[in-house]
Amino acid sequence: MRFGRHMPTGSRPAQALHIARQIGGDAAQVFVTNPRAWRASAPNPAQEAAFRAATAETGIAPVVVHAAYLINLASPKDAFYTASVELLRATLDRAARHGAARVVFHIGSHTGSGESAGIARLTDGLRRVLEGAPEGVMLLLENDTGGGGKIGYAFENLAAVLDQLPEHRDHLGVCLDTAHLWGAGFDIGTPEGAIRTLADADRVIGLARVPVIHLNDTPEDLGSHRDHHARIGEGIIPVEGLAAFLRHPGLADATIILETPIKESAPGTPDWDDDRAHMARARALAGLPMPDAPSVDTTAEPLPDAIPLPLSSQAEGAGE
Repeated sequence: MRFGRHMPTGSRPAQALHIARQIGGDAAQVFVTNPRAWRASAPNPAQEAAFRAATAETGIAPVVVHAAYLINLASPKDAFYTASVELLRATLDRAARHGAARVVFHIGSHTGSGESAGIARLTDGLRRVLEGAPEGVMLLLENDTGGGGKIGYAFENLAAVLDQLPEHRDHLGVCLDTAHLWGAGFDIGTPEGAIRTLADADRVIGLARVPVIHLNDTPEDLGSHRDHHARIGEGIIPVEGLAAFLRHPGLADATIILETPIKESAPGTPDWDDDRAHMARARALAGLPMPDAPSVDTTAEPLPDAIPLPLSSQAEGAGE
């Protein structure tokens, strides 16, 4: 099992990997496009090479990319759907250029067309996205909280999409988010509930097709269909359930990514010492020790972009 967090990158994405290593990560998640823009920036070969070099130097692996929030492959609106396909294709390209192994995306909402229509639309969109896509990158459908026409709340919906794309089996999988499971009504707050949820996921999807877990707490009620993230132990999901979830043998080879808020030591300055302590608490739930911290100057240049949390499925695209 590998552990990391979603890292703000600012103008120095390679530096973000060094910080991820410093706070106890051996994996990381980043954006490679603007998460709230339709147009992907042009490739930057120098920056991409520096990022790949930092990946090798730090041993961070895998690098997971989170796609832009706007994407909604289930949308019945042709213009929105086409733009989503194009942006996700560009994201896979940028991920490959950065040496990333996984791309996670929110699959969106049918916006009133119905689940069957939304699943059909999503399936067709994925075929278009994956045609000619980079071989070394796996695309992962992220589960959702439900409500508002979102179709990723049920394991059966995710499985239906995977089952219709057998030709892309090696390039498609699922990312399960613990806060989204809770919001969708899966009681993972007790060991029994966590084990039952993962047994259902294994039966319907197959845990071998779940290489990434987003580990998040939440302040929202069970089954609320709301998506807000909290630091582990600071929301309302009992840690006993999260510990049982993480220690399930079916997830032994998974990559665990924290998408939890980063505290600040001053306005605009992440408190990485505090986040290392938070990483230690999260890793302990999985029964994992902290790796030794390398001597890295994390203050050389602050990573200035806004803390990208909560990573919410309440994206602009979900309503289109």
